[in-house]
Amino acid sequence: MLRRMIAVLALAPAIALSAPAGAQEVDRVAAVVNDEAISLADVGGRVRLALISANLPDSTENRRRVLPQVIRKMVDERLQTQEAARLKVSISAADIDAGIGMIEQQNRMPKGTLLPTLARQGVDTVIVREQVKADLTWMRLVARALQPQVRIGEEEISDRLDVLRSRQGQPESLLAEIYLPVDSGAAEEEAQRLGEGLIGQLRAGTPFAALARQFSRAPSAASGGTMGWMSEDGLDDEIQAIAAKLHKGEISPLTRTSGGFHIIALLDERLAGQTVDTGATVVSYARIVLPIPRGPGAPPKQQLLGQAANMTASAKTCGDLDTTGHRLGATKVERLGPAKIAELNAEARQIITQLPANRVSPPSEIPEGIQVMMVCSREESTKFSEVSREQVRRIIEDERLDMLSRRYLRDLRRQAFIDIRL
Repeated sequence: MLRRMIAVLALAPAIALSAPAGAQEVDRVAAVVNDEAISLADVGGRVRLALISANLPDSTENRRRVLPQVIRKMVDERLQTQEAARLKVSISAADIDAGIGMIEQQNRMPKGTLLPTLARQGVDTVIVREQVKADLTWMRLVARALQPQVRIGEEEISDRLDVLRSRQGQPESLLAEIYLPVDSGAAEEEAQRLGEGLIGQLRAGTPFAALARQFSRAPSAASGGTMGWMSEDGLDDEIQAIAAKLHKGEISPLTRTSGGFHIIALLDERLAGQTVDTGATVVSYARIVLPIPRGPGAPPKQQLLGQAANMTASAKTCGDLDTTGHRLGATKVERLGPAKIAELNAEARQIITQLPANRVSPPSEIPEGIQVMMVCSREESTKFSEVSREQVRRIIEDERLDMLSRRYLRDLRRQAFIDIRL
C-alpha cells in the first residue's frame, strides 16, 4: 500500500504568506502528490486567486487563513487529474473557454471579461484556466468512470415516481453548500477560522458560488456549491437540521458536522411538482442603450462592455437605471411592459427570463449600441406538472453519482503518497 503523509500547515514559510519572491524561492516544492510536484509559485498564485474571489485583503494573516484549504484543494485536483490521465480523460481548450463563460454568466459578468479582470488584479490567467480545467476534468472523469456503474431498474423508477406523486405540493428547497472537511486536530482550528472568514465575506456580499468554487471540498464545488432541489426527507440529517432554520435567501452560520464544517444557503423554495410557467410570467422592465464610439481610436468592444458593466453596477432600481442612462447620454431610456415573457422578442426573452427583479443585466451588444436591462416587476405564473420517467432516471442517477464521486475521491486520497512540505 502506498504511504500517505500529511504535514501540519500551521507554520507556512514566508514565501507562501507574502508577496511573490525571487524565482529561486518560488520554484521550491510545496507538496508532492504521488510523483508530481506542486511549486510554491503554484500555491502563491492560487492563494491570490482565493483572496480575490473572497474579497479579502491580500495580507499575511488572510494568506495564512486560506492557505490550508487552498493547498488541500490543489492536492485533490492533482489526484483527480492524475486519475483522469490514467483513464485517458482529457479536456480541450474549447471546453475550458466554455467553463470560463459559465463562471462569467453565474457572476453576471460580460462575456470575455473574467480573465482580463483577474489579470489586472495580479492573477496569472494560466492559474484560472488550470483550476477550471481541473473542475471540468473531474466532472468528465466521474461521468466516464462511474456512470457505467449506475444501474437503475424500471421498478425503481416506478417506486420513485410513486414517492414524488405522494409528495406533490409539499415543500422543497434549493440548497447550496460550502464544506470544509476536518481530518486532523490541527485542521479543526484552520477550517473553523477559514469558515468564519467566509461567513464574513458572504455577509459583505461576496457571491456564494465564487466562494464555494474556491474553498468547498464537496463534489458540488465545481457547480458553485449547488446541491439541487431537495425535500426534507431526502437530506442528510445534519444538513436537514441546518436548512430547517433558514428562510429563502438566508445563509446558515458556520456549523460543525460529523466530517467538518458546513455553510448552507437556501437559494429558493417551491412546492414539489410546482414549476414556473415562464411564458405566462408577466414582467415590466427598463432598458437603456449606450452609444458605441466609432473610429480608429475607439476602445475594443470587450473593454466597452466591461466599462458599461461598471457604470451600471450601482443601479438597484429601474429609476436608478433611468438616471444612469440619462447621465451617460444613452440613446434610449425606456420602460416596457407589462407583458408576458412569451410575447417578448427572442433577444429580450433570453435576457429577461433568468433576470431577477431590480438587478441589472450584463451589457450586451446590439446594432444600436450597448444594451442594459432591468426587470422592474415580475408576476410569476406557476403550474403543477409531473416529472417524466426519464427525468426520474436522471434524478436517481445524479444521487448515485454524487455518492460514488465522494467515495472515489476519498479512495484516491487514501491510496496516494501526499507529502506537504510547507
